[in-house]
Amino acid sequence: AMEVGAHWIEFDVDIMGDGTLLVMHDHTLDRTTSGCGGYYDKGFSDLRKLDAGAWFSDVYRFEPVPEAADVLEFLNATGMHGNLEIKPCLGGEELRERVIETLVHSVDVLTDQDNFLVSSFDHDLLARFGAERPDIDLAWLVDPDDPEHGEWRPGATALGCRAINPGDEGLTEATVAQMLEAGFEVNVWTVDSVARARELAGWGVTGIFTNRPQDFPESALIR
Repeated sequence: AMEVGAHWIEFDVDIMGDGTLLVMHDHTLDRTTSGCGGYYDKGFSDLRKLDAGAWFSDVYRFEPVPEAADVLEFLNATGMHGNLEIKPCLGGEELRERVIETLVHSVDVLTDQDNFLVSSFDHDLLARFGAERPDIDLAWLVDPDDPEHGEWRPGATALGCRAINPGDEGLTEATVAQMLEAGFEVNVWTVDSVARARELAGWGVTGIFTNRPQDFPESALIR
């Protein structure tokens, strides 16, 4: 993303049984690593044994699963901006508490907190993080499949969120206008079409999330 001109990256963070914060989209290891099953009963030593690149290409064979700290260090070293998504931790209440306790200290290393967002579909976890770190900007993630997805305003306002991050599916210009008029930045996921990104830009969105930044002209890489 950095090499093709993007200025922001998004990464998902969850917790392992021993408190290790890993960067992982799924709740299981099967799809993107050489491991299998969940990770709430595993720890750092298990993480280091995983190959997270071979499934994608032989070029990336033996690529490790990063820890959250690795990505935060990358942001500091490169000047890239970051959106950290706290995954809805399914490991039980003890791990839900621990993921917040660990995250609130992990972000201390950031040198550019003005260009950093913490988001989550799990608005309880987002509220817990926000209560501990009111100095870090929050983003309210909106799932189009959630029957209450239209009720973004009360929760995001109560948490003092900087941004709303809605899904692209079913998103309308009127809804974007409402979010902007309410004073929120609007970052839309996931947009892999340059034409759709340009349409959204015409609506005034702040940024888009994409899996394919290499397809976008640098001038279109809003976020």
